[in-house]
Amino acid sequence: MTLDTPLNIFRLATVDDIAAITAITSAADSGLTTVPRTEARVADYIDQSHRFLAGDPMANRVLFVVERDSEIMGISGIIPKLGLERPFYSFKRSRHARRSMKPNLSVRYDTLQLTNDFDDFTELASIYLAPKARGKGVARLMSLGRLGFIERHRAMFAAQLMADIRGWVDADGTSPFWEHLASKFIQTDFDAADRLSATDGNFIMELLPNLPIMLNLLPKAVDECAGKPHDISAGAMGLLMSAGFDTTDLCDIFDGGPAIICKAERTLIARTRFEPIAFDCQKSDLKFIHYGGDRLAFRAAMGPANPLTKNGSRDIATALGEGLSVSLAVESRE
Repeated sequence: MTLDTPLNIFRLATVDDIAAITAITSAADSGLTTVPRTEARVADYIDQSHRFLAGDPMANRVLFVVERDSEIMGISGIIPKLGLERPFYSFKRSRHARRSMKPNLSVRYDTLQLTNDFDDFTELASIYLAPKARGKGVARLMSLGRLGFIERHRAMFAAQLMADIRGWVDADGTSPFWEHLASKFIQTDFDAADRLSATDGNFIMELLPNLPIMLNLLPKAVDECAGKPHDISAGAMGLLMSAGFDTTDLCDIFDGGPAIICKAERTLIARTRFEPIAFDCQKSDLKFIHYGGDRLAFRAAMGPANPLTKNGSRDIATALGEGLSVSLAVESRE
């Protein structure tokens, strides 16, 4: 690849970005539960970001933007520690088998059971792309820039990472998982449950059953969409899978979206990071992420590099500033 012009820059969000971020995210629908859609929510995320980086143990958000020609093109975020404010609930899918010898009959069925398996994990969250940014390499940088930030500040995050992918909906925008399962226990509409879960998750523990839910007693659509990503989220999931994440047997309690995991030390960024000793690479077949700077000064961008000669891009090094590191981001050719 050759250097993109103009350059996409990944950085921490600031208070000066609030209006621009809200202009983009206000159009996000209710299925994107961690995307802040009002100025108050965006301001809270940014405030928590700065407090977290200053060492506040109760701040639990880090919000990033990708900027192109001084214009905000999208956001992504990190939740440093799941379960800090309240338990983080998922459904765990299990397979069961029964057999009778007389008569010779057998049955197999799956169940879903409420769990807190992801408490204390770090979550990659809050990714949202402006429509005008599609096809410009912004989504890739928004997603992988977070892994560069985690790698550079490893002690601030958990050893285990996860991402909760948005669940599948039909052509009418209806989630079969919510319609036929979750809403039977949480008797309100999806949007109301989404808003409530953003501030208080106690109702989840109080309303959802602790006993296993048998999928063979529910419409087939629930079984089929449990652990299935939304069509527009499949690409984001595939990108994280290529960066080291694996599938799990857990899914979201509202829309059934899949949860994927990776050890922080096993991300593609962590496994292929190298420190450049030169900056005169002009072209490369593979995409590389260049990142540098600590905490609020952190910056990242995509550009050419050569890991064999530990050679990075001078243009990106200049744009990002001091303290540059370089890591292979995605093994894909232009």
